[in-house]
Amino acid sequence: MPEDRGSYESAGVSIERGERAVDLMRSAVETTHGPEVIGGPGGFAGLYALAGMGDPVIASTIDGIGTKVLVAREMGRFDSLGADVVNHCANDVLATGARPLFFLDYVGAGRLDPEAVAAIVRGAAGACRELGIAVLGGETAEMPGLYGEGDFDVVGVCTGACERDDIVSGEGARPGDAVIGLASSGLHTNGYTLARKVVEDAGLSYDDTPETLDRPVGETYLEPHRAYVRQIQALREEIGVRGMAHITGGGLVGNLPRALGGLGAELDAGSWPEPAVFGLIRSLGNVPDDEMRRVFNLGVGFCAVVSPEEAEKAAETLRTTGCEAWKIGTVAERPGVGFA
Repeated sequence: MPEDRGSYESAGVSIERGERAVDLMRSAVETTHGPEVIGGPGGFAGLYALAGMGDPVIASTIDGIGTKVLVAREMGRFDSLGADVVNHCANDVLATGARPLFFLDYVGAGRLDPEAVAAIVRGAAGACRELGIAVLGGETAEMPGLYGEGDFDVVGVCTGACERDDIVSGEGARPGDAVIGLASSGLHTNGYTLARKVVEDAGLSYDDTPETLDRPVGETYLEPHRAYVRQIQALREEIGVRGMAHITGGGLVGNLPRALGGLGAELDAGSWPEPAVFGLIRSLGNVPDDEMRRVFNLGVGFCAVVSPEEAEKAAETLRTTGCEAWKIGTVAERPGVGFA
């Protein structure tokens, strides 16, 4: 029999691999569904009932986890990537004052590995269950020629809602207000192009454990992005929050001003402990402090702006949720972020 050259499979795309990936992840996705989700997986779009709100406003964001996927591929570990993309996107929604409600994921690859894709989505479903978010849908795509062999990308979309009066825009911030920093779990999902380069240039392996770390570099780099949904919900039940910022690419310098309504901030760089991974990157790559501050979170993954009178109460409330928090600075008249 002549070889069949006129098939999708012979062109490099396997429908069966995609179907197997969906089968492997289906049960994990369904565990995130509550009564608000209408129908099940497999439709052309997910349906979510938005009820019980008087003047609802929708908040939605999309993001990926960048070249952190290359560390995961090198380590052969994929489950943490799902938590990364969920928590990153949920924090972005949270910073507007909205409550994250549902999530959609996308995994594109040159050749789908059903087990790896399922591990990513199961990780996403686990993060969603922890935060009370429904996985409403997703997409996998096998695209040889666009992605190389072994290449893949992970993207997520998170949507939330709040009453119009509950939006937090930063316009309520005032000079003298306190900036409260919430501890990050490490690199989160930003700065990996630089973080990977300094390891490569130093001739280190991801299996190596430098003296300054308590575990291998690869495990440290794959620590999942922390979510702050529960913490900020607890804070807002006790205190009026005037601004919020998710500290992602751009660091405190680039993200905190977005929570200040045109004002600036003066930060005390010694007011919080910097995780060891940032010292490793700084020393391996001889990276100056200004660049570190522009690229990485340096140990502060989220910020809340509160009145100076409520600063200590805010930090203590956050600590009771299991997240370290500190007053790291004050709001200033002059735009921009300075460090003392």
